[in-house]
Amino acid sequence: MQESDQAFPLLKNNPPLIILVLIVLAGFVPVIVHAQEPRSPVSQQILRKCEYLEQFRHIPVCSTCVASHRIIPAFYRDRDYRPAWTNSKAIARMIQAIESARDDGLMLQDYHYQAITALRKQLRNGPDDPAAVADLDMLLTDALLRLSYHLYYGKVNPESLDPDWNFKRNIHKLDPVVYLKNVIKSGNIQENLDKLRPQYPYYSILKENLQRYRAMAAHPWPVIPNGKVLKEGSRGPRVLLLRKRLAAEGYRASLKAGGNATQVFDSALSEIVKQFQEQHALDADGAVGKNTLRELNIPASKRVDTIRVNLERARWILHDLEPEFLIVNIAGFKLYFVKNGKRQWQSKVMVGKPFWKTPCFRATIQYVVANPYWVVPPGILAKETIPKIKRDLSYLKKQNLEIVDSKGRVINPRSINWAKVNPRRFPYIIRQKPGPKNALGRIKFIFPNKHFVFLHDTPAKSLFSRSMRAFSHGCIRVEKPMELADILFKGSKKWNRDKIQEIINSGETTTIHLEHPMPILILYWTVTTRKDGGINFLHDIYNRDQKILIGLDTPLRIANIELPWQVTRNETNRSY
Repeated sequence: MQESDQAFPLLKNNPPLIILVLIVLAGFVPVIVHAQEPRSPVSQQILRKCEYLEQFRHIPVCSTCVASHRIIPAFYRDRDYRPAWTNSKAIARMIQAIESARDDGLMLQDYHYQAITALRKQLRNGPDDPAAVADLDMLLTDALLRLSYHLYYGKVNPESLDPDWNFKRNIHKLDPVVYLKNVIKSGNIQENLDKLRPQYPYYSILKENLQRYRAMAAHPWPVIPNGKVLKEGSRGPRVLLLRKRLAAEGYRASLKAGGNATQVFDSALSEIVKQFQEQHALDADGAVGKNTLRELNIPASKRVDTIRVNLERARWILHDLEPEFLIVNIAGFKLYFVKNGKRQWQSKVMVGKPFWKTPCFRATIQYVVANPYWVVPPGILAKETIPKIKRDLSYLKKQNLEIVDSKGRVINPRSINWAKVNPRRFPYIIRQKPGPKNALGRIKFIFPNKHFVFLHDTPAKSLFSRSMRAFSHGCIRVEKPMELADILFKGSKKWNRDKIQEIINSGETTTIHLEHPMPILILYWTVTTRKDGGINFLHDIYNRDQKILIGLDTPLRIANIELPWQVTRNETNRSY
């Protein structure tokens, strides 16, 4: 179709109409302008409220606020301020969708729940009130907008918690006004919202367990008082409390025998305690010491909070992921290979100490280095390495370290006046030569990033037997590095595990680029899932959960409410 046809589709093949239009445009006949059909009282109310909203950026409605001052007015302007929620079934479904947000760990009050239900009751039991109808309509629209955004992006802004956050996501090329129109018109509120939730099994399993632990929180489990370590052979009322506590969480701690038998710590109870320990990242020795007692005495209500926090993390991350990727769970000390949404492989890892926190970010593994040098990072150089060298120059030889200048030339350490060296302004590089005792082991995996964090082998293999493995200065040590290399080079015609091992055996430092770079996500989850549908609780080693929980429990502020899409019409790309 030509441009003129597109501009005037009614004039095509209609000569009489063409002539009439030309006459009118030429001024030969007067143009008759029909008066616009007057707006209904409800539409007038919506118009006034939208004008107020655009001017003042929020509008109080029934003890709550509509504050999406761009999208809401644009939505109603697009429909000439006619009410959108005219179908009582759609209203009921929207209220049900708000109620179901609690199953996602979100708060009903963020979606005007009390105001909406009160207005609906008022309109059912009383005379029609145009202002109340307009209020209900706008609150329902704003609730849909907020809930849609929160399910897809999360309520809490991760960048406000971590300035290094780099999990950027562009919202789908969808005009929010069109989105609202289509969802409301369809009446299929829940179905459309379900599409925005993370589709990974992790999310649905957490939702199921959130309900389970809320039920437990309604009947608090017993607290076991401090005392001697409980182990096989122990007796007394604390053993009975232990059985009751384990049974309350679903562990098969038999209480059937009754009497004194339930106050005896037998081998069967020891096995149940081991199961509890394994599911809480504790050393599974079957005895209830200080750490196990601490985990047992965390109330179910706190477990509910932990699940809610991790549901929020899932909303930040689990969308539009690649078919294959690696994921590091810092709090779980694990590395996983995920393919088509399922874990295919895993390895224990060590992560940064609380003082040297491993950061959360995403990157892409691009190459590996066999027989790597380890360049001492500036922080370790100033705080640890140079002070040790000053005390004992032989420290360099003992640790297989060498000093090089900016051109790679090796410097004799005796040529340096160490007494005058400023650890923070050292003009050379100190590096550890390749070998079995190298801090990076025999291979490292590089994904360029501003944190200088990477995966690597380690000579300290014995530390992988520990349940708590926060030992590094930020980088991530891998228990099974050659298995990881096998995954990364799978399908390569040039490289495989055996050829890489040959290079390692040669002792020659060699860089090998991946034919297919692999995405890697370094994340922090304090709840993980099991194959049986249960969950494991992990220790919050960096104390990151509390800030997210505060954000979830804080009522949505006006400053935050414009977050959904954050665009005007035709500006539909919003990075977050």
